[in-house]
Amino acid sequence: MKLNVEQRRIVELEPTGPMLIKGVAGSGKTTVAIRRINFLKDHYSHEEDDRILLVTYNKTLLQYIKHQYARMADADQITAERLFSSDTEVEILTIDSLMFKEFGRYQRRIGKKLELATIEQMHKAMILAIHHVKKSYPDVKLLSPKYSKFLLDEVEWILACSMTDAETYQSADRIGRASGDGGTPQKLMKNSSLRAAIFDVCLYFREQLEKEGLTTYKQMNLYALEEIRRSRKQAYTHIIIDESQDLTRVQLQFLKELYNEKAHSSLMFVADNTQSIYPLSWLGKGRPYTSIGYDMSGKSRTLSKNYRTTTEISTAAFHLIEADESIRANVDFVKPALIDRHGHPPIYRFFLTPQQQLQFLIDEIKMLQNDYALSEICVVARENRHIESMAEGLVHAGIPSGILQRNEPDFESDKVKLVTMHSIKGLEFKVIFLIDLNSGLIPQDRYADADDQRTLDSDERRLLYVGMTRANELLYMSSVKKPSKFIKEIDRRHMRMKKDASLRPFESIPMTDYRLTDQLVDLHSKEEVIRQWLVRELQETYGYPLELLELEFQVQQFSKKGYCDIAVMVYAGGDARPYIIAEVKRFGSGIEEAVEQLKTYLEADSRAFYGIATDGLEVKIIDRNGEEVQDLPKCRAQFLPETKSRRVYSNLKNGKLYDYAAEEDAAEHIEVKEAGQEVLLQIHEKVAVPLIGNVAAGIPALASESFETAYYLPREWVLSPRETFSLTVTGDSMIGAGIHKGDIVIVHQQNTASNGDIVIAVIDDEATMKKYMPMGNEILLVSENPEYEPILMRSEDVHINGRVIGVLKK
Repeated sequence: MKLNVEQRRIVELEPTGPMLIKGVAGSGKTTVAIRRINFLKDHYSHEEDDRILLVTYNKTLLQYIKHQYARMADADQITAERLFSSDTEVEILTIDSLMFKEFGRYQRRIGKKLELATIEQMHKAMILAIHHVKKSYPDVKLLSPKYSKFLLDEVEWILACSMTDAETYQSADRIGRASGDGGTPQKLMKNSSLRAAIFDVCLYFREQLEKEGLTTYKQMNLYALEEIRRSRKQAYTHIIIDESQDLTRVQLQFLKELYNEKAHSSLMFVADNTQSIYPLSWLGKGRPYTSIGYDMSGKSRTLSKNYRTTTEISTAAFHLIEADESIRANVDFVKPALIDRHGHPPIYRFFLTPQQQLQFLIDEIKMLQNDYALSEICVVARENRHIESMAEGLVHAGIPSGILQRNEPDFESDKVKLVTMHSIKGLEFKVIFLIDLNSGLIPQDRYADADDQRTLDSDERRLLYVGMTRANELLYMSSVKKPSKFIKEIDRRHMRMKKDASLRPFESIPMTDYRLTDQLVDLHSKEEVIRQWLVRELQETYGYPLELLELEFQVQQFSKKGYCDIAVMVYAGGDARPYIIAEVKRFGSGIEEAVEQLKTYLEADSRAFYGIATDGLEVKIIDRNGEEVQDLPKCRAQFLPETKSRRVYSNLKNGKLYDYAAEEDAAEHIEVKEAGQEVLLQIHEKVAVPLIGNVAAGIPALASESFETAYYLPREWVLSPRETFSLTVTGDSMIGAGIHKGDIVIVHQQNTASNGDIVIAVIDDEATMKKYMPMGNEILLVSENPEYEPILMRSEDVHINGRVIGVLKK
């Protein structure tokens, strides 16, 4: 686990009391927290009573931290023995274990044992409290058993916020809490009889439970806080609070009591408010740190780069939350910075039945086993019942799988892991399946009042964001029967229907936006909405102009005539011929019949190369031999009547632009003229420049005999033919330099560069194109796109593979 420059600077900050580390998902916040332990231990724990505490939120995350660092420890990193030994200088604990220990002391001091109440016991106590308090507040309509769940939530909030007297509760800001009474919201106004009644309900509720020797989890936390305040046990010189945005006010006050403030002590809050998924959290709802007694002015640092996920996954996840005003308005909100790590966009599928979803997971996991270990795959759902059902289905299909347990999660076994969205927080897997993203399940429909539901929606939106950002390389998302409204909030451009296909998920198109309507017979047919979606995909995603598309294309089958729903025509030798044919069926009706029709048409018309069958839910692409293929080819210039491929060449050697044309069928036949001029330049000698890959998919390596495509250029445009290669641009980080996605960059292979050169740099076995700027012993790799931040690396961590000397632009 190498630290980048910004992470290392935070790890090595001199302790100056309280500080805040704000970071986006995947930015290495927990890594920084762990590495800082050793730094503090080595440099700022010199007194005999100095101790360090790292607090995690739940047991699963605690075990994952130990798992990750135990298996990745080496001579250059923190050793597992140092971090997780019984050494009293360092403790890594959950907030629950800390508080439960003090709760035990409280019970021993008062000589009474209290058990945690069950949901049924809490409900019974709440009903008794409602009826008792109703006698004193007969006009408060909220005091009704039908609002018991609402009142229990409010009592939990009062306890979690340490509101021990009525006056504090009466003056507290309580946003988004209302009760639907006949459709009329009743706000919890400050200094009202309603709040007075609720506080009395809270007191009576607690009394009833205590009579039975019971308590709630939130009340238990208050007892623990009371006990630690009595003992004044300031035990830790350094406290690092991971996921601090999820803690309640009582939990934060408890940790404050443990803090032993010295000249060299530190209290580090590590947070990401976009991942605040618990309704009772204190800081995660945008409250200032001054509300718990700390002024963070000038004491915060930011980690904005998501190193965990690909740019495509990160973009889709951020698109989900960026429209949420309550998230963006949060004072500690951090906008993720894009990095050049490209991969598959998220894959979204919709199913009519749970059985279809299960079968998809079975088929996909079996296919993924060619590239991934089962231990690198995790299935995530909103609720335990869906996890349990899916685990049973996978095991029945012969796929080893297991539900991650909170106390002793098994990360090492070669099994598919299953976990809830709440428990996946802080973990990461190469492949994530987010299942059952269904309407009513996420977000849950719990409140009649719009403000209440909007607050819940924001929490649930964060929860889905957390699930999405756990994926390192592949993210699958699926719904059954009716998709969550959150799915519609993610732009379809950021999702795909299949792993290795460019096809975007089905989306119903309004009739006003139908295309090729002059070729339609029935606008209202059930199949037409599917055909129009596919027409749009062929045009927008695959690049085929509408002029090449024909509807109801006639296919001659011996003595009979048939009609395929769509034909993509291409030009060959000046004549149009079908290249792709498509059969569509009404939504969710299945594609078996469509596939058989395609095979018949492809046999009858040997000119067609590909066929696609779809009903909006399923899709299958076959070649002329009836074999399934992953994707359709995109439109190329040679498919159009024009016979030449035309580009603009930007010569970075002399700063000039040239019009460049090559025959599609004879790439060595090129024409070159200065941009805007009519006279062709004489080309005395041409060189073949091999196209060997792309700029964001691994280390480019010259291989004179193993390339499929070559571009022919005038000899004077290159430095040395044997040391020249070309790459396809897949990202958009250099658009300011006039280099766009789809362009071809001409590269001279070399391992040195000058200040300002555009280079192919290799970092951790991945190639990226950036402007090169040396800075002493470090190198700054600069994007020409304000959306991307510069990358600062040590010179020994960067390998220069070549310098860009020209660009063939579309």
